[in-house]
Amino acid sequence: MNSRFAKFVRFALTLWLVAALLVACQPIQLNVPTAAQPAAAPAAVAPAAAAPAAVAPPVITKSAVIDGVGPSTASDPAQAKAEDEFLAVALAKEEAYYSGDFDGTISYYTDNAVSVWPEVPEVVGRAAMGEGLKPYMEANNILGTLTIKRIWVLGNYATRQAEWQEIVTPKDGGEAEYHIGRCILNWEKIDGEWKVTSEYINYLVPPTTIQ
Repeated sequence: MNSRFAKFVRFALTLWLVAALLVACQPIQLNVPTAAQPAAAPAAVAPAAAAPAAVAPPVITKSAVIDGVGPSTASDPAQAKAEDEFLAVALAKEEAYYSGDFDGTISYYTDNAVSVWPEVPEVVGRAAMGEGLKPYMEANNILGTLTIKRIWVLGNYATRQAEWQEIVTPKDGGEAEYHIGRCILNWEKIDGEWKVTSEYINYLVPPTTIQ
């Protein structure tokens, strides 16, 4: 009996020592107040993008339509003739516009021609185009230079690409505007005459009031 009791006591003491050692080996948890973290610096604000530099309008005293293409260099004589004939018509249309000839200008368009300008609905039909073009030409003095840069002619179809800049001054004394852009006109030869079937106009910069 005493032997069994002694063994039990030794076993209990062993367990107590093991538990004490385990407790002693645990890391000490200190309830140290956490230091306040410094407030995060506000995110750097990117500088606002610089406004586009003002475009200095050129001094235009007389309108000019410029041939930037020159005589055709096509090796095929028939193609060269077709390109030269088309270029002459494309130049004549712009000369009519800058001379203030509304009837001559609008006559180059087909009945169902399409005109596409930035930020406005497309205009369909020569009559509808004339309703906007005629009062515009009558209300403004338009001085400009237009340079035809490229042409493409394939049978009865042709395209011309041009760059232009204008000073548009209202005849009633309002502020003048400077316009600069590019335009592409598609043409078709109908009954032996070149006619505009569609035009696409784009401003390089929005129209700018001239101070």
